[in-house]
Parts: sequence; structure tokens; C-alpha cells
Amino acid sequence: MTITTRPSLYQPRTHSSSSRNATTLSLTTLIIQTIIEPSDIYDPSITKPFAVVCLFVGSVGNSLSFIVFTQKQLRRYSTFRYLAYLAIIDLIVLYLGLGNIILRDYFLFDIRVQSLFLCKFHTFLTYVSTQLSSWILTIVSIDRAIACTVIRLNRRICRARSADRIFLAMCIVVSLINSHILLFMGSQRSQPSLSMNNQTTFNEHVIVCTHNTSSTYFKFFEKPYNIIDLLSYVLIPFIIMTVCASIIAYRLFFSFGHTTIHIAIKGKTRKGTRRAKQISYMLLILNLVFVILLTPVVLGQIFQELNQEHRYRLYNSITLLMSYSNHALNFVLYGIASPQFRLTLRQLLGFGTNDLSPRRLHTFGYYTSTGL
Repeated sequence: MTITTRPSLYQPRTHSSSSRNATTLSLTTLIIQTIIEPSDIYDPSITKPFAVVCLFVGSVGNSLSFIVFTQKQLRRYSTFRYLAYLAIIDLIVLYLGLGNIILRDYFLFDIRVQSLFLCKFHTFLTYVSTQLSSWILTIVSIDRAIACTVIRLNRRICRARSADRIFLAMCIVVSLINSHILLFMGSQRSQPSLSMNNQTTFNEHVIVCTHNTSSTYFKFFEKPYNIIDLLSYVLIPFIIMTVCASIIAYRLFFSFGHTTIHIAIKGKTRKGTRRAKQISYMLLILNLVFVILLTPVVLGQIFQELNQEHRYRLYNSITLLMSYSNHALNFVLYGIASPQFRLTLRQLLGFGTNDLSPRRLHTFGYYTSTGL
């Protein structure tokens, strides 16, 4: 059976097919003895140092991004409000996944096997947070596309209050989609042990954090749910982001340059056009980076053979690095690439003036409301 390929999950699976006709004793023994350890799936020599470095970089970057995007001059815009939420969600993803890797590899402590509740809750939060991260990026693209195409919708939807409501709605929907994990993930089983007179007793409970709790749920998790997760985590977000990027590029390069730019940045059309093109190029690059970092994870989830995880240790380790980099380096792509982000960050660090120059704000013009 394959390991669930969500990067922050090291879910042990059990090889139960060979014990279908066994007795209760031998079945339990096989279950306990054939649990796949994380070291069978990933190479600790790669993941251990990476986890520490990536968690540090991601913590600093996402924390700075959240502080910058919640500043008064930025938080009133819907796109920056979304990016503030993105920083929080990415922090949750990093600490759920990399935090557990560090605890397990350095301190031999796996939080998921401490109790059945922690198994269910950790797995649930992992799926919810990673899917939310992808959908926030998707909403950012939709927000920009609306902002530069449909002025009426821009005034109604592209507002901070609307961003809060949309984010709350996304949290509810994604949580409902993954709610089955809280009900059926993991099980508590008795571990057999031999007493002094060679009698077998069941006096120790072991938490097996796997979706192989029943044949029905196993089939659901392996096929329908994996497809749902694949669509919601990568494919649908990428398609929407690509369509929105195309709309924005067309609007900025063709029709937008002859209307709004003249209104928003009168006398500075050339600078506005150049800045608009930079925004579109950056959006396309962001979509490309998203696909590059997550496509190997998707391919592994589709093509890895059952019960052959040990053959893909190097590949799984590399995809783990790439997928977590997607959550740790978002602040570089969405934050450092923004002139207004850099300006606000310099002010927070004491390298700039305390107040934004009205002239400098005016040069951002219409594009401030579109996100970057």
C-alpha cells in the first residue's frame, strides 16, 4: 500500500492482504509487525537537515509577510488581506509537517501515535491547511482578474470585508470535504505480548494512524478521495490561476493600457504599463513555480506501486523538499517581488520613512487594489 503523499503526512500503512484468512491473533501480530516506518519512505539524511532549515526560513518569511500585509496601508485591500491569511496557513502547514518530522527524527517522538484524537486531528489539519493554501493562491488570481476587468464587481467583491467572508467560507467548505478523516482515520489496537508462562496476552494499546481501518474506507481513501485531493490541491487551482493570468495579461497588454492607465496614472503611462507587465509576468511565474514544485508530488501519488514505497525513497525525499518549499518560499514570490511590500518592510525595519509618500502611493495607482 502506498503512503499518502501529502508532504506533511508520514502515515504508516499496513499490509493486511496476506492475513485475510488468519486468526485474530495472527492478524493483529501481522498488523503490528508490518507497519511501514517513515524511514522506509523517506531518507532521513535528506529530510532531517532540510526540515530545520525550511522551518526556520518559512517561519521568518511568513511571519514577516503577515506583519507587512496587516499594516494599515495594506490590509484595506482584499488581495493583501488574502496574502496575510496565506502566511498564517503556510505557517500551520510547516509546523504540522516539518515540526512533526523534527520531533520524530531528532527526538523519536511522533505526535500522531500518542492518541487516536491526535492522529485524526493532525491528519485532518494537514489536509485542510494544504488545500486552503492552494485555494488562497487561486482566490488571489481571481481577485486580480476581477479587479482589472469588471469594475462593478471590483467595488463589491474586491474589498477587505469580502475577503474575510470568502476566506471563512473556504475554511468551512474544505473542512467539510475532509471531515471524514475525523471519523474514520486511525485505530487503536491491542498489541500481543508473551507472559512468563508463554501465554499470549493483549495488554498494550497501539495507535495505528492509517486509513486502512476498514475495507470500505480504504477503497474510498485510495481512489475517490485521492482524486478529490489531487483536484483540489493542484489541478483545479492551477487551471483557474492560468485562466486568470491570461485574462489579466490580455487586459493589461491590450485594452487596459488605453483606458485605466491614463486615468489612474495620468502623465505616467509608460511607467504604469511597465509595472503592469511586471505584475503579469510575475503572476505567470508564480503559477509556473506552483506547478513545478507540486507536479512531482502528483506524479508520485498516481504512479507509485503499492507495497513498493522503499523503491522511491530518494524520489519521495526530493518531492517532500519541493512541496514544503512551496509553503516556505511563498513570501519571496508574493512579497519581495512587490514594490509596496518592500517599501512597507523597509519602514518596519527602520530603513525608510514612517509614512508612505502620497506621491509614491499615487504611482501604484490602480494596481494597489489588484494585489501587487
